[in-house]
Formats: sequence, structure tokens, C-alpha cells
Amino acid sequence: MPVSNPICLPVEPQSALSPALTVALQRQAEDILSYLIKTNGTCTYFREAPLLSDFRKALEEDETIRAGSSQSLSANNLLSFTKTVPLSTYEDYRPYIARFLQTPRRLSEVSNLLAPGIPPYVVPSSGTTGGPPKFCLKYIHPPETSSSRIKAARSLHPMMYITTGNYCIIFTLRYFALLDVVDDKDEVVHTSVQCLGSSADFRALHKWEPKNDSEIMKMKVPKTTSPLAVCFISVYRTAILMHGLFALEDRSLQMINALFATSFVDLMRLIEEYWDTLLEAIEHGVIPKLEGLEEVYDHLQASCLMRLYYVQEQWRPNPARAAELRAVGNDTTSPGWAKRLWPNLERILGSGSGSFSRVVPQVRNYAGPHVSFESVVLASTEAWIAQVYNPKGDLNLYKMSADDIFEYLDVTLPETSESLTQAWDVETGKSYELVLTTRDGFWRYRLGDVVKVVGFDPSDGQPITRYSERRNVYMRLTQEFVTEKELLNAMQSVTDTLGDVLEFTVIPDERPLPRTYGFLVELQNELGW
Repeated sequence: MPVSNPICLPVEPQSALSPALTVALQRQAEDILSYLIKTNGTCTYFREAPLLSDFRKALEEDETIRAGSSQSLSANNLLSFTKTVPLSTYEDYRPYIARFLQTPRRLSEVSNLLAPGIPPYVVPSSGTTGGPPKFCLKYIHPPETSSSRIKAARSLHPMMYITTGNYCIIFTLRYFALLDVVDDKDEVVHTSVQCLGSSADFRALHKWEPKNDSEIMKMKVPKTTSPLAVCFISVYRTAILMHGLFALEDRSLQMINALFATSFVDLMRLIEEYWDTLLEAIEHGVIPKLEGLEEVYDHLQASCLMRLYYVQEQWRPNPARAAELRAVGNDTTSPGWAKRLWPNLERILGSGSGSFSRVVPQVRNYAGPHVSFESVVLASTEAWIAQVYNPKGDLNLYKMSADDIFEYLDVTLPETSESLTQAWDVETGKSYELVLTTRDGFWRYRLGDVVKVVGFDPSDGQPITRYSERRNVYMRLTQEFVTEKELLNAMQSVTDTLGDVLEFTVIPDERPLPRTYGFLVELQNELGW
């Protein structure tokens, strides 16, 4: 008989590392670095970057390497790495990434740029505010180097949770641009996709290439509520609303994976706002014509099942379900509205720490006491950072990834490489900025995210952390971070119109969608004076 929760909950983190776990973490770092030197060490950035000149020299002069012995090679590599590689920021990589963004994009110039091969995806950084945009080149890596990410992906798989019902998953497959790579004869030899990181993950997982999008739009993955055409809607409100429509029609819904807590709140708010429109669509079997539906309307109205099924499945009238929903009503003042809409709902998944934690009370109010809200991963555009240590417990308790090298910059010390602490030397209770060396070609890259170490996993010694903050960031809405300085500059830019400003406060204005910044202003005189 299937169980509703096959996930084994972890034991309490250890307060200190045993000698055996210390050695295990050291060997892990040595192995990852040796792999990166072997692979990324042949790439353009590693060979050319001034940032790595001392490291390259140290590797060339290493007697162990010259002797061809591998006995202490890994340890020597790590020692040279920690002593010679300084901290880096995005500006150290921008000129190299710019080569991939320019046209024509010649194979001889962009192959093996930061990591081996050609990056299939180019992803904009969610941390970009002001100035030139930031992009990360995302490469495909062997499964044996991606154990943490694979484990996290498995924990996200709906079959880990679903027993009898269906699930709603909110994501997009839209892309910003297709970037052709050409050979010396100007013939296209590869096309990279510029898109959001989550879109890249889904496309890579299912091997959904843009050239097949017209067929993908016709598909519907088994056990999901929404046809894939919904994932191509360009207007955010409409896309969320369509996910809501197909989810509402399905009484057997057992899980909602919103990816982010804010997306779930948006889903519920839009269902409430468009309640009558959605119920009429369910009752009469007609998709409402909303902004952004033009390209996918026909696919939504008549979607077909994916893979082995390929059976035409019409969006048919369902007056019985509409009547049931009307009886439930759209009163959201009492907790558990989501459970009343979907009697079989058990779980809601979505990132709920950091900047997303502010909406967790709203999520729990919608969910009620009998539906669990679970966070799964901590990720950035640059790397897969960590997995939630206890998905059904503390939403802000993470086990660090073992796929890349994570170092820890003590926030109380000078911001130099000399202040870095290795994973086996971090102290419980201290706060550190994460510094990454990744398979995608970053070397001691300052991520800007600050975590607090609370212990270590007894099974393998990985640090267990809490996300604290993003350094020098004041506010985050949707896919951007905004600093206090930028908000101040925005306020100063309108003083000629508003008049002299005594005080102002900035809050997230969530009344319209997409979210905006609300400025509450106290003026010295009348408006415009």
C-alpha cells in the first residue's frame, strides 16, 4: 500500500564535526577541485583570466605534478587554490560571457569558454539591479558530479508525494531569445536558449527543445492539471490564472508545486479575484479569452495527453464541479480555503525562506491546518546551493550542496580571500557570505548570500545553515533585487514633481500584479511645492 510521505526525516544536526567527517569534507573539496582543474582548466577563462594567473603558475611549478604522481596531488591543488586565488565578482567574468552574447557567435570563439563545450542555456541573474544585466552560462554536467542536485530533484518529483490524485505545477517554458552558434561557414551548429533558470531546468529535464514548442504546446503531462500550453503564456497574471482554472476544475488535486511561496499566494488571490469568471468557464466548458492567450488559446481549449496517450481531451463543461465550488464560496477570511476548494489537497511546495518568508503566513492561512507547506531547495542562478534539511519542519534549515566548492566568508572580517573559511572549519552560530567555485566556471565567486551555520549533517558532515540575508540588498520583488541606494535615487529623481520630501518609506505594493514598489511619502509642503 503506498504511503503518503516516503521522505525520511533527518536527525538533529551535530554541533561539531568528528575527525572522520572532517577528513571526508576535505577529501570532497580536493576531489571537486581536481575535477575542475582537469575539465575547466582547459577552458578559455582558466587559461586567460588574470584572476587565476598565480594559481596557474603554482600548478605548473608543483613538483608533484611534474613528477606525475597523484598521491598528494589533490591536497597540493587545494593548498595552492586557497593561497593563490582571490575573491571574484561578476565583473571578472563579464568580458568572457559577453563573447557568447555577441554576434556572430562563432564556434571557435565560444566553445569551452568557462566550462567544456557550449552552454545550452544562458540564464539572467535574479540578483541584477541597475547597470548592465548579468547572465550566467549554464552547462550540462555528468550525473556523477551532481549528486546533491539529483537528490533534490527526486525530492521534488510528484511521485514522491502523489498517491491517487493529480498535481498542479507552476512554471514557464517561455524564453527571451535563441542564440545561434555558427561555424566558419556561418552555418548554425548549435542553438542556446536564453531563459529563466527554472525554465532551463524543466527543458533540460524533459529534453524539450524550442524547435518542438509547437508540438509541446499540445501536450499534457499525465497527473498534472494544466496542459503545457499554459507554460507559454506571456502575461504573468493570465498564466497564473490559467493554472488556477485547470486546477480548480480538478477535484482530485493532491499537491500544488508553486516553486515559490509568492507564486502560490498569487494563484489564490487571482482565483479569488476572478472567481465568477473561472466558475463560468468550468460550468460551460469555455476558456475565457484573456490578455496573452492568443497564441495558445486553441491548445488550451483542446489539449491532448503527453507521451503514450495522445488522446484528444476536450475542455468540457463540468456543471457539477462548478456547483460544488459555488457551495464552497470564495470567502478567504477563515483558514483553509485551499482545502475547501480541493478536499484531497495534502501539500503545497515552494521556496519559503529569505525574501519569500514574508508571505508564508498567507500561505498557511490559505492552506489551513490540514495541508502542509514544504520548502525544498535553496538555489541561485549561479549554483544549486542547498536542500531543505527537514521539508516538513523548519523551512529555513538547509543542507549545503556537495556538487560544487562552497567556502565561507566571515561577515565580521575583511572581505578578502584570507578571511575565507573552509566547510570543515566553520563555526556553529557564525554568519558567513557564501563563496562559490563551480562546474559552470566560477572561481571563488562572491554570491552575496549570507547564511548562519547551525550544525552539521551527521551522515556526511555537510554544514547545516539558515539563510539570513543578501548583502547590501534592501528589497526583492519577483525576479529582481533592489538596494536602499537605488530606492533613494528613485525618490530623489521625482522631487521636482512632488516637492521637498521629509521622510519616505518603501513597501511591497501587492495590490496589482505584477508587484510594484509603494512609496509612502511625507512632504514638507503641498504637493509640487
